[in-house]
Amino acid sequence: MAATEKNTIQPRQHWPRAATDLYLRDANRIEAMNGPFGEAMFDAAQLQAGERVLDVGCGNGTTTLDAARRVLPDGTAVGIDITADLLNVARGHAAAAGLDNVQFVDADAQIHPFREADFDAVISRFGIMFFDDPDAAFANLGRAVRPNGRLVTVCPSDPRHSQWVTVAFAAAAPHVGLPDLGPPGTPGPFAFADPNRLERAIYAGGFQDITVVPITRAVRIGNNIDDVVDFITSLPESHQLFEGQPEEKIAAAIGALREGFAPFAGANGVVIDESAWLASARR
Repeated sequence: MAATEKNTIQPRQHWPRAATDLYLRDANRIEAMNGPFGEAMFDAAQLQAGERVLDVGCGNGTTTLDAARRVLPDGTAVGIDITADLLNVARGHAAAAGLDNVQFVDADAQIHPFREADFDAVISRFGIMFFDDPDAAFANLGRAVRPNGRLVTVCPSDPRHSQWVTVAFAAAAPHVGLPDLGPPGTPGPFAFADPNRLERAIYAGGFQDITVVPITRAVRIGNNIDDVVDFITSLPESHQLFEGQPEEKIAAAIGALREGFAPFAGANGVVIDESAWLASARR
């Protein structure tokens, strides 16, 4: 059965409450956007029946459950995350799916005392960007992987590489400016915008045969233009930009968003490219 374990050490990840609210509120949209990158991750990971897999930053458990299915009948999947609300959703999904080879751990993967060489593979779909100390985090994960075990993760690349982000930025910039993403490497969605930083952190974990390659996928970000605009203006970055701005500037930015995303709307919703890094390594 899906289980819980509470880490008594203070988590050190920079995961904002607003992000949890977004995932709870907009789970279907987030899955539509992240799903193609999860498929790329699993294609690279090549999980096998009987393996034991760790899913870092598992959130609501979608990728953990997918991993659990791929390692049946004798394998197991463990999802770890610091967000109790999302883990509660994940446990519900596991129960509904009738999977009994899944465990969810409420803890920070950077500091959690994993058993040494406990896993055949570590995976993560957009779950590694909020570590306080990436080198320490990957070192902790490296200790948890058996010799010749593997690591596969996907994470956002430079935001300028993702078409939907550049369209949104281009719409906002003339009217309300651009969001402050912090200094390069700041924990957050674009912590690994620089692929060299990602490679160095993985290497610090004791991994070898490291590859970091760009991948681009078409993602569905909304049903229609109104839906997309509602989504983008609900993001924390938009709240940051709009705070204190005159209403006419906010209205102009929203109008520019509508215009910018209009060419991508069609019978299948609003579909536009997103880019990420796909990183693979062996222990």
